[in-house]
This record gives sequence, structure tokens and C-alpha cells, in this order.
Amino acid sequence: MSKKPSYDLRIVAKYLYHVENLKPNQIYKRLVKIMEEKYYNFAISQWQDLLLNIAKHAKKRDLINIDYIPVTKNELLTIDGIKSKPMKRIAFTMLCLAKYRNMVNENNRDWINYDFKDIFRMANVTATIKEQCFMIHDMKALGLIKMNKLVNNLSVNVCYIDKTESEEVLKIDDFRNLGYEYLLYCGEKFFRCKRCGVLKRRTASNMSYCRECAEIVENQKTKERVQKFRSSKM
Repeated sequence: MSKKPSYDLRIVAKYLYHVENLKPNQIYKRLVKIMEEKYYNFAISQWQDLLLNIAKHAKKRDLINIDYIPVTKNELLTIDGIKSKPMKRIAFTMLCLAKYRNMVNENNRDWINYDFKDIFRMANVTATIKEQCFMIHDMKALGLIKMNKLVNNLSVNVCYIDKTESEEVLKIDDFRNLGYEYLLYCGEKFFRCKRCGVLKRRTASNMSYCRECAEIVENQKTKERVQKFRSSKM
């Protein structure tokens, strides 16, 4: 849950209304429970009015269902031509975000408006603010992106989206590690967790779960062994 979770909560509320068919009072209770579990120092007195409002308006707009983001041969050729490996991941991430925004809003015209720190996080690139600025500047110099003319607006226009609709090579349906998705395409060793589906680096040949899920699975197996042992003693 982000520090300002109202956006996240609105999406959850839409899901609860449109998919689980909950009523506003039920949605409110679920949102309270989520905040109690996920938000540090949650105080109902400070959030009650907002949560009631979010629950009340959950039905206003439908959920947008997108099966996947297509990435084409020409787009990958453009990204492959970038010399810097971290910048390739940044370019791939920006491409996916722009194509996602285009699907959500047909008038978007290849723009993205995300904090650079979030773009670099999704791209799995660790960099200082100074290094981030240098990479963004280099991408602009290469003609890959354009910046908004307003000084205080950090919106980015992605200029390498394929308009010829060349061969579709990748189908991206998980935005948690977009940089790793590109590295997987490049042939590097990754695996998808069998439990949560997140893409992780492969450090051993028999890896099936990410660290968090491995702990959950092992704890569950331990409980089952204990229960089986107790049952055998009865």
C-alpha cells in the first residue's frame, strides 16, 4: 500500500463492486480491513469519510480489462539498438507503460506521466537521481522520447511505438518487473514463481518459488506434517 493509498483503494473498490458484487457498506468494511492490515498507523477516525466516499462511488466507472500489452518486432529492434543495458530496460518499461495508457485512453497519444523513481523501479534499474537524469537526457538526445514543454511537467512522450503493426513478439501481462521481462526476452535466466507468478532471477536450477512464497509453502507443509503426526497418535 502506497503512502497515499486513495488511488489503490478506488481500484480495489471497483473490483469489489463489479467482480464480487458487494454493496457499498460491504465494500467499506473490506476497505477498512485492508487498511488495518496494510497501512501503518491506520486510524479509522482520519479515514472514515474518505473510505465511505470511495465505497459509495465504486460503481461510477467500469473496470478496464486488458489481456496483455503487445510488444512488436520493430519496437524490440529499436530498444536492442540502445548501447546502455540499463537504458534498454528503461526504454522497454516506458514502451509498456505508454501502450498501456493508450489502451486506457484512446486520446493519450503515447504519453506517460509517472515519477521517474517509479519507472526505474519497474525497470529493475538502481540509479541515483543524478544517474536517472543523465539516462533520461540521453534517451531524449537519441530521439527516443520527448519531454513536455511545461517546465514543471515531467510527462514523457514515447516516440518509438510501432505504428506499422509489425510482428507481435511479446505479450506482457505483468508489470511488477518489466526490466526482468526484457532480460528474459534477451535470454537471461529467470523463473516465474509457481505461487504468485512474479518474475525472479534464477540462482539455482530447481527454483520454483520466490523467497516470500517459499516461506509460506514451507510453513504450510510444516503445519500439514504436524497435523498428520498428531492424527497418527490419536
